[in-house]
Amino acid sequence: MNDDMENRPSNKKEKIIEAAVGIFAEKGFNATTISDLAKTAHVGEATIYNHFENKLEILLSLIVPYGNDFISGFHEHLRGLKDPEEKLRRFIWFTLKWCQQHRNCTKILLVDIISLPQFYQSEGYALLRKASFLPLDFLDEGIERGMFRVDTNKDMFHRLVFGILLYVVLNRIMLNRSFELLDHFDDIANVILSCVKAGQTDSPVGFTKKNDKRERILLAGEMLFSRKPSGETTIAEIAHAARVADGTIYDYFKNKEELLFRIFNHRMKDFLTTFNETISPKRSISKLKMGVYHFLWWVQNNQSWAKVYIKDIVSNPRFYQSSLYKFKLKHDQALLELFEEGVEAGDLNSSLTSDIFLSVIFGPIHIICLPWAILDHSDSLTAHLDDLFELINRILRNPDPVNRGGAS
Repeated sequence: MNDDMENRPSNKKEKIIEAAVGIFAEKGFNATTISDLAKTAHVGEATIYNHFENKLEILLSLIVPYGNDFISGFHEHLRGLKDPEEKLRRFIWFTLKWCQQHRNCTKILLVDIISLPQFYQSEGYALLRKASFLPLDFLDEGIERGMFRVDTNKDMFHRLVFGILLYVVLNRIMLNRSFELLDHFDDIANVILSCVKAGQTDSPVGFTKKNDKRERILLAGEMLFSRKPSGETTIAEIAHAARVADGTIYDYFKNKEELLFRIFNHRMKDFLTTFNETISPKRSISKLKMGVYHFLWWVQNNQSWAKVYIKDIVSNPRFYQSSLYKFKLKHDQALLELFEEGVEAGDLNSSLTSDIFLSVIFGPIHIICLPWAILDHSDSLTAHLDDLFELINRILRNPDPVNRGGAS
């Protein structure tokens, strides 16, 4: 490096940021002084103040070059790829590889930056947000080509992808575990894809039993009666929506009124089943859903405690080394026991590791709770439950069930 390059202001700013990444990761942001930064960067303290107003500005600024590096590097890796599934896999692979190669920056982001309200107004956050939304482009492409499910909630899918990746990386940093993140690539990619990959083509009215004519007629009638009075709806319209001949309806129902009453009966059976599962769940997947609901409900109804936990404890490495961490482990273990119960019953996917299972549960929950805690959002956390658990259920359920004990 020649003298001209050494004296360029932009170069000195880069040197300060590079030094900050190393020393913040080693000592922590709060324990680092401007004097420490000056010595590490081999510049005077005045030089630092020529480029940055204070230490916080340095912290928030360091994400910018790294964020630009991530985005430009990923787009380079996308060149030549046309398959949406492969693009999504490549995003997951590249994110893990990038975090693995830039462990110091990743640690600073998760420990020192992500819990700062100022971060969410910064250029660095705009870049992080831009990067995190890339999978939605691939989801749209896959839906358009019939490869991904059309009923996927895009906002929740974004939280799921970002949450799982964040949980896996954060866990390994905080617990000082192996940082060979690519070792987990296949497991992570498979669970994320399992919640969006299309199976049979969805019918226009969302039938769940596409080969059951009686079921199709019931669902078609329900849809049409919801749009206009049953007396104004014709048998021909119902038959067309159900994709059956007019006469087929009379094979199952004497008349339109019987169909109307059977629609009530059809849903009430499901209502009573889900009610019983809610107040006294028997299936492991229902118990897990109630566990997730309880977590979100507890956070929402203990706001001061929850905001301290999310802002100051989750991102503190010393918490994970303290005796208090055992309380979180007890909660994790309780959920793992429910998961293992479901695996034994043949309901849940036995190929998932305990780490991946916990990342599927807690990753998106963390992403839901983070802005709520840090930015004082007032939205209901439990309102996210159904959308979140729809994706979680797709991931956890056994892809090849054998005997499910008659569970529907």
